[in-house]
Amino acid sequence: MLDPRERHTLGALRYAVNEEAASYLAIMGLFTTGMSGFLSDQSADEVTDRLAEQGFVLDRDAVDLRLSYLVEHGNLARSPREAEARSVREYLSNRARYQLTQRGELVHRQVEELLAHSETAREVSSEMLPGILTGIEELAGIGHRRIEGTDSRDVAARIATLFAQFEVLVSSTRQFYSYLTQVLSRFDLGRDEFELFKSALLDYLQRFIDEISRYTPQVADRLSELGPSVSALCAWANAGERLVGVDGSQARRATGLDPADWASLRTWFVGAPGRRSDAENVRRLATDAMRSLLVNLRRIAAGADRQQGRYSDLVRLAGWFDTADDDRAHELWAATFGLYSARHLGFGADDEGDPVPATRSWWQAPAAEVPLSLRLQGDRTPRGRAGARVDYSAAKRARLFEREQEQRRRVAALRELASHAGRLGDVRLSDPARTAFLDLFAQALTHHGSPLMADRCARAATRVDDGTISVELRSAPGSVVAISGPSGRLVLRDLAIVVEFDGSEVRRRAEA
Repeated sequence: MLDPRERHTLGALRYAVNEEAASYLAIMGLFTTGMSGFLSDQSADEVTDRLAEQGFVLDRDAVDLRLSYLVEHGNLARSPREAEARSVREYLSNRARYQLTQRGELVHRQVEELLAHSETAREVSSEMLPGILTGIEELAGIGHRRIEGTDSRDVAARIATLFAQFEVLVSSTRQFYSYLTQVLSRFDLGRDEFELFKSALLDYLQRFIDEISRYTPQVADRLSELGPSVSALCAWANAGERLVGVDGSQARRATGLDPADWASLRTWFVGAPGRRSDAENVRRLATDAMRSLLVNLRRIAAGADRQQGRYSDLVRLAGWFDTADDDRAHELWAATFGLYSARHLGFGADDEGDPVPATRSWWQAPAAEVPLSLRLQGDRTPRGRAGARVDYSAAKRARLFEREQEQRRRVAALRELASHAGRLGDVRLSDPARTAFLDLFAQALTHHGSPLMADRCARAATRVDDGTISVELRSAPGSVVAISGPSGRLVLRDLAIVVEFDGSEVRRRAEA
């Protein structure tokens, strides 16, 4: 569950998804483009003028409201710099200046990256593997020597460079396999797309796997040698004067300068107890990709004489709609889907096999029986009638009968328990009655929620026939309640247990 601070932090994303997102994105772009941002502050008038230069016309009051909204959600902050003014009017217009916050910078960069993202393939940065291996070997050499003889800033630079290369490798690998999964999950991969996918992606994938297999053992060995020296290297890299925040805590440094950051590097190349390394998972994903490729190849070879899907047809149709004018688009729509304009004609159903007239609305008409091959594969070849719906009425009756029998057994058990109304001592109950008693016993303790006292009782009740049966529990040191039955003997100590029943019908049945 998110705490209030986390909810407030996530509020910095709201400007990108509300109704005025275009104006907010334009305003944030002014604070993050070029030399703007942390190095400058701007007033509402300046923001209004710069938006007008970009063709985005907003009045000054609207811009002021937008800026106040961004300040409220932590994207901007009011500048501490005093405004210089030569008149009262100029002071009133420039007294509020705004500056980008660290959170606003991070959020807007992510928003711009998301908007510019396209579903295209990205190469894996395998060229980082030699650099990662070299960086680990150099740090291992420093660890074997006397660390104090090395410049701490040089050690910090080497660690930061190593983890920057590692981050590029991991992010590019993740994006490549995400794209690969999207392509492989397509059932309607055509012959041309299959050939392109095979030559352009899988051949490249095999080269990447070969590089991973060549460098992973070497990196794993060097990491094992470097492991004992990691803490000392990080401590030496963090030596010297450090920036301290206003709250007294040290400022966050680059990834890798904390010994805990090295766990991810080791996990990717070496693995962890009970978990395979990510490099090994990369090879396994390549095997899965080859298997998926063979599945598509088998489908293409087996279905050479029939249509596999409507993907290419729909893409071609979308291109026609994109280039057509309004009248031509209406003609295409009618010719493709048969959805002509309404004529308000009424006529009866065709025959007994189709009892629903064509004029009935889809909202009220029963669901159509769609063959499985047409629904899943787009294959319109007639294969007989659609399978009949499974009749679960017999199963429903069986379950209802079982439920009725279970309810009867429970009522009988509660009646037996009610026949022992009063303070329990040494009693004998059947197994169902003892189960009913233990259920009430557990409910009483759960609802009470605190230790039992002599003057405060825990109570649970349930309805049976025309009355209510209840169980009360009190603390009574020295008391013993023994319940015997076919399954054994249950002994409860230091408890006083009273069973009450306020109905008369069950008592008469029990006595009879």
